[in-house]
Parts: sequence; C-alpha cells; structure tokens
Amino acid sequence: MNRIKVTEAEVSDIPKIKKILHSTAVWLNHKGSEQWAGLLKGEDVHNIQAAVERKEVYLAYKDKSILGTFALWDKQTPWDIDLWGEEKSRKYLYLHRIALDSDQHGKNRGKFLLEAAQLIAKENGKQGIRLDCIAGNPNLNSFYQANEFEYVKTVHDYDNGEGLQDYNLYEWKVKKDTEKY
Repeated sequence: MNRIKVTEAEVSDIPKIKKILHSTAVWLNHKGSEQWAGLLKGEDVHNIQAAVERKEVYLAYKDKSILGTFALWDKQTPWDIDLWGEEKSRKYLYLHRIALDSDQHGKNRGKFLLEAAQLIAKENGKQGIRLDCIAGNPNLNSFYQANEFEYVKTVHDYDNGEGLQDYNLYEWKVKKDTEKY
C-alpha cells in the first residue's frame, strides 16, 4: 500500500514550495480563477518563507513524489482575525495555501493534504481547523464540504488587497474518542 508521508518543511524546501504554489496559481488562472493571482506577480501575502521558519508549513509525499504542501497557523494572522474575529485561545489551527504539485491535480489527492492537516490538529490537542475560501468557487467549496469541513458563514466584500471578494468560512472539528468516524 502506498503511504502518505508528511514532513515539516525546512528552509531548503522553500524553492519546492514556491514552485508548487506558483504552479497552482497558474492552474487556477487557466481554469478562469483569479485566486492567488498575486503569486503570479511574485507577491506572497502569506509570507511562506517566514511560515517555514516558524515550522508551520508541511510537505506531503506519496512514495518519493511530492503530492503538495499546506500551511497551518497556530496563531491567527491579521487576515484570519478580519474574517473570523479574534480568537485568543489558540484552540484552532488556520489552514492556508493548500496546494497540489502540478502533476497531482484531478486525481483526488487534495483529500490527503486535508487528512494530514486534521491529524496534525488532533495530535496537537486542537479543537479543529478553520479555513476560508472564495465563495464563488463551487468546486472548492464542495471539496471542503466533502471532506468534513462545515460551512460557518460568508464574509461579503472583503478587501483582499486586489479588490472586494466574498469568502466562505469553514471549520473542521476534532472528533472526541467516543464519536464514530
């Protein structure tokens, strides 16, 4: 059986991560989405390099091939605070920049990245994971819903630095040991 291996990214992985993020932005652009358009201009509003240095970015591998990457913030960013409101308890991880390597799109592999993030949340004693996504992307919203993320609300007309955009907020909660999976 092919197992998925997830590792904390290291500084030496930053070029790989940036390549994955850029190729995902290109893929999204070809699908007609302007999501992550800043990456196509060399902008990185999430500062992935600093997140790697804080040990908040992960790489997922299947066999020896990279599946993708994701970032889990233990502390809210200003973006998260704007969308979710301030959460000082740090009971949740905030998922950002989930991206598949260019040869992994369309193979239902994104669920492996979400499962890895969910396991990290559980192992770290968190109550769950929170994320935001563009409200106008039905495929992305369906993807999160199909992977046990519950819709919380829509934030309308949020200024993301490139214009006003609606964002849907989703939350996944760690199941207690007594709950069935």
